[in-house]
Amino acid sequence: MLVGNKERFGIEFERELAKSSDPSLAQWEYGRIRWWCGGEAVGNYEPDTTLRDVAIEAERFLAYEGQRRDDRLIRASRKQVARTIAQALFDDRGQTAEQVQADEEKYRRFLVTPQVDVFDQWDIFLVDGATKSRLIWGRVETDTLGESELRPGEFERVLRLFQRALRGDSTHGRPPPRKR
Repeated sequence: MLVGNKERFGIEFERELAKSSDPSLAQWEYGRIRWWCGGEAVGNYEPDTTLRDVAIEAERFLAYEGQRRDDRLIRASRKQVARTIAQALFDDRGQTAEQVQADEEKYRRFLVTPQVDVFDQWDIFLVDGATKSRLIWGRVETDTLGESELRPGEFERVLRLFQRALRGDSTHGRPPPRKR
């Protein structure tokens, strides 16, 4: 199943039906998943991935909705965005514990890589501006970065569609029809 748009931002997933019917495994919601960012597959589409963990990560990303606006980062090159966020969160530059905490509070909201093994090879960032959002991704340890311009709130809308589809909600993000 695909929610969203492969050319902009989408989430493709499928459940492993055999494991879904096993009561001891069903809670983990095993399957395959990858994200589509600007037409590029991000994530290893491999079996035995716990879709539930990606849904939990989606909740974490949704908690920062409306809090990713940064006027400096929205104007910076994609390389500068990735470097700024990655250095603040992952590089030990001898900074104080207070600086580490300040960097965490300021920059964690921009990192939207699910902390699930099939995404371990990628960094994914989201920065919001007044009229657009920038989804930037690349493989860890490489200089090649992709970027897709999204409408404000589009990333979060796709995450919600994924969560609803995973729960089996047939409205796929649309409000239920009005009763007459």
